[in-house]
Amino acid sequence: MSSENAQLQQWYEVKEVGGSLWHFRFMLWITCHLPLRVVELCTAVVCFFFWMGARPVRERSAAYLKRLSAVQGKRMPFMGTYKHVLSFALSMIEKLLGWRGAIKLNQVETQGDDLDKLVEQIDRGEGAFLICSHLGNMEMLRSLTGYGEIHSHKEFKVFPVVDFSGTSKFNALLFELNPDLMNSVLDANKIGVDSAVWMKEQIAKGNLVVIAGDRTSANSTDRNVEMDFLGERANFPEGAFTLSSILGAPIYFTFAIRKHDFDIRSPYEMHVVKAKTTFDCSRKERPERLRMLVQEYTQILQKLCLRHPYQWYNFYNFWKNSK
Repeated sequence: MSSENAQLQQWYEVKEVGGSLWHFRFMLWITCHLPLRVVELCTAVVCFFFWMGARPVRERSAAYLKRLSAVQGKRMPFMGTYKHVLSFALSMIEKLLGWRGAIKLNQVETQGDDLDKLVEQIDRGEGAFLICSHLGNMEMLRSLTGYGEIHSHKEFKVFPVVDFSGTSKFNALLFELNPDLMNSVLDANKIGVDSAVWMKEQIAKGNLVVIAGDRTSANSTDRNVEMDFLGERANFPEGAFTLSSILGAPIYFTFAIRKHDFDIRSPYEMHVVKAKTTFDCSRKERPERLRMLVQEYTQILQKLCLRHPYQWYNFYNFWKNSK
């Protein structure tokens, strides 16, 4: 495949990296049996050789880092694409730790935002719709609640809506690690009227439904909302935000990010921001409200990407003008 064609690939067209399931099993073994400092060192070495031979990945990373550096008014950092790939590899280790129950609530630092509002809502038995991203560890909340590590007094469940296109091997490993957590996942490619009704019922029972708002669906590539993001126009998935209007639940933006980008022993920043945009309006006003909601989300996402540039893991052609 040519360099230009690789740049134009969407995320669901990019083949899963790793070769076979044993690579991920080896990753799990070293995570379980070696000190985390040694795990970090092994990951850094393996990532270097992967980075050297993965030109398409370097180019996709560079496309993002160049835009981010331009917004900051800085030069692109030396070895920035390697650092980006390393951060992604560490995030996979981080997911394994979370799904093993090795990450505890005392490692999570709240940010003085709207977390208390969400906790109060859950304690009243009221659920919510959460919009997360591929910035940081978007599965942090689910892994914590799966082991009873929660801020609220009332127990609740987290039901993520996930498009697993291109990640079947790693997902198979996660299923082996904790099948109960994987069984709560909703397939984004099978969402319909019945599943929307079911999600609404779960929220009414005091549970949370979560979806990422920064990746277009493999089945609805033409349903996007165009927004300014890091200095250029980019497509955000309409479906994720439309679902929030259908469910009629309170909407929160959530992000869990390593405080120190390359340290998997680092505390985590948990950002929870309640959306100002609501859908208590006429049908005619809904399209404009939806754009307002997407704009709220992208502004927060951009701010956090600028703060933690190496923890946004969208290694594909995200912008309309990708060259």
